[in-house]
Amino acid sequence: MLNRPDRHNALTPELILELDQALDEFSLMDELLFVVLSGNGRSFCAGADLHWFSGSEERTLEENTAQYKMLADVLLKLFQLPQITIATVHGNVFGGGIGLMATCDFVLANPFTRFMFSEVKLGLLPATILPFIVKRLSIQYLRKWILTASMFNATEAFQSGLVDLLPGDGLMDTSLREFMALYETGSPSSLRMAKTMINQVACGEIGIHDTEMTSKILAHTLLSPDGQEGIHAFLEKRKPEWK
Repeated sequence: MLNRPDRHNALTPELILELDQALDEFSLMDELLFVVLSGNGRSFCAGADLHWFSGSEERTLEENTAQYKMLADVLLKLFQLPQITIATVHGNVFGGGIGLMATCDFVLANPFTRFMFSEVKLGLLPATILPFIVKRLSIQYLRKWILTASMFNATEAFQSGLVDLLPGDGLMDTSLREFMALYETGSPSSLRMAKTMINQVACGEIGIHDTEMTSKILAHTLLSPDGQEGIHAFLEKRKPEWK
């Protein structure tokens, strides 16, 4: 949980560092199937804290680059996390906050959530978040919302594909539990490997010509303990017992 409620959970180097450390811990916890990212207080995340940006003129280009690479790297780490990641958002979700949530596998949004790519109003660009946003939004939505920096609501975000589910007001916890229950029948190891492969295909690391690689991946999963258990359980008409 992002926990700077007095500042709408605006991003600072300290908050990014804490998130980075938490993701490192989660990545090693094989017993976790889900990681849920939320925000304390009135908003999920209002983007970067402008007090952080305001000192940029006192730093060199290299020093600024190193600071903002912290956010880019934590977005990549969240994107590559082996667990299924879910962002539950509410209130204001601006700039880098949209980047954080869009990097997750799924997004659940309160129906009154407000979204905005505010960067061009500040003379900036959404550079670190754009590679992840583009995996959710079409080019036309990117043009519409980034170039105009206009506010848009949860319904529009849902219709565009930026948000996956719109729980009713006050139903976020219930909807989250119901959503996670959808994955109970799947093999945990298969879910993790499937997520990794989806990301690899989305990033162009695996393509239609990589037939040797994809065949080897399938063969590997078939020979894995869960692969063998799943096949035998189906043929024996029983529920599988996953490792």
